Amino acid sequence: MSILVIAEQMGKLFLILCLGVFLAKFGILDVHTKQKLTKLLLHVTTPLMMLDAFCDRMKMLEEQENTAGQVPVGMLFVYCFAFYGILIVLSFILIYGMRIPKQDRRLYLFMTIFGNVGFMGFPVIEAIYGTEGLFYAAILNSVFNIIIYTIGVVMMGGVSETAGEGFASALRGIPWKKLLLTPALIGTAAGVLIFVLHIHLPALIADTCDTLGGLTSPLAMLVVGANLSGVKPKEIVTDMRLNVYVLLREIAVPLVFWLICKQFVSHEVLAPTLLIMSCMPVANTTALFATEYKGNEKLASQAIFLTTLVSLATLPLVMWIAI
Repeated sequence: MSILVIAEQMGKLFLILCLGVFLAKFGILDVHTKQKLTKLLLHVTTPLMMLDAFCDRMKMLEEQENTAGQVPVGMLFVYCFAFYGILIVLSFILIYGMRIPKQDRRLYLFMTIFGNVGFMGFPVIEAIYGTEGLFYAAILNSVFNIIIYTIGVVMMGGVSETAGEGFASALRGIPWKKLLLTPALIGTAAGVLIFVLHIHLPALIADTCDTLGGLTSPLAMLVVGANLSGVKPKEIVTDMRLNVYVLLREIAVPLVFWLICKQFVSHEVLAPTLLIMSCMPVANTTALFATEYKGNEKLASQAIFLTTLVSLATLPLVMWIAI
């Protein structure tokens, strides 16, 4: 795909993000409204968008005569778990190579592994690769939820709180009920069943899912923009360690990931989808985890702000270099 197409789509998303900033500045997207929109996105529109992606993908494959090149759903989950396995290894190399202070090491590791594959990733993938890319992104997002509520919980606080009892005790502290009952995971599970069993939803229900799911991308970018409105840029540019980290995270890490990924994944849409997801900025949930586990909340917010803005330029750059 032409780099100009990617840049154009990123430009559109950037304009919506800027609108979110201005709406927050003028009080239209206040804290209460942002919280309600976030719940709407997490509990309604995103699960329905993921469900719709599976339904559309199933219909697309049924209409195609030759499906020899399609990746089985089981292999997609393997690739997605491998995606995070590679990022975990790269994150340790990056953080220890930069000699991050011990008190912030867990947070930096978390920020490197967990990108904004939902609110930011879905709009980007949908804009560039349409239904097929969104189908792959939906599966990756389900794996994201599994990893972040297991390894992520342990990484940010589980082990430290139960250090005397070991890693197994930390795993027992994982909120498994919260993990298994997240709307996104339920939506993905329903989508997988529909896809595997070739279940055709009634047209009225399918169209409703499509309409509501279509709200996800613009609403998500408005919320991201509103969240960025409260960060002071002056406090960010003075932190040289953070600035260097952001450039390495948004350029070096995705390119190294691509060198590994292309050795095993050659699919023309799946491979670049994984690359794009590796370019995503720090996940918004990082600030929530930092607050819950007494991490550096200010640093988390600054990293989210800076990586989000930088990714608008670095993503097209990485795609141009890699593809």
